[in-house]
Amino acid sequence: MTTWTEIRKNIQELPPEQWLDLLKGLYDLSPQNKAWLRAKVLPIGQDSGHLEECRQKVIRAIYNPARKFPDLPRFRDAKKVISEYKKATKDLTGTLDLMLTYVERGHAFTNDFGDIDEPFYDALINMLERFAVELKHSPARRELYERFRPRLLKMSRTADIGWGYGDFVQETVAELEKLLGD
Repeated sequence: MTTWTEIRKNIQELPPEQWLDLLKGLYDLSPQNKAWLRAKVLPIGQDSGHLEECRQKVIRAIYNPARKFPDLPRFRDAKKVISEYKKATKDLTGTLDLMLTYVERGHAFTNDFGDIDEPFYDALINMLERFAVELKHSPARRELYERFRPRLLKMSRTADIGWGYGDFVQETVAELEKLLGD
């Protein structure tokens, strides 16, 4: 079995063109490698294409209204996309955007199709709670809140839906508004 020490020694002896071939091979190997390498090489915010790819994956997993007969939301798949994005990029703004997209798509689903079940609303509440905690702990919380404020206020206005979810949305947005609003 080859150890990291042996691999490291051999890598250090590679000429620059072989370094590039090695990195290209790793890049092509998986979407996670692509995201990680882009995050390490490109400045934060420069790789908006990856964020948009992830946003579309979250939308497809939760609710894409363009589909005539939507599937039930696949919350686990969407959470995995968000987690991988966060781990690969360390981009808090993009991560918060994906978290809010997750909640918005579930919110739209229940508004379009009526009350669902308690686990459905628990998934949305948990993600909105994580969003709020991440936002409140960020040094740039005021700027970030301003960025997401219109989307949050829109959800709060349309949150008259079941299992305590609507109350949670309204209370969370009111708390954020009090703490970080104008």
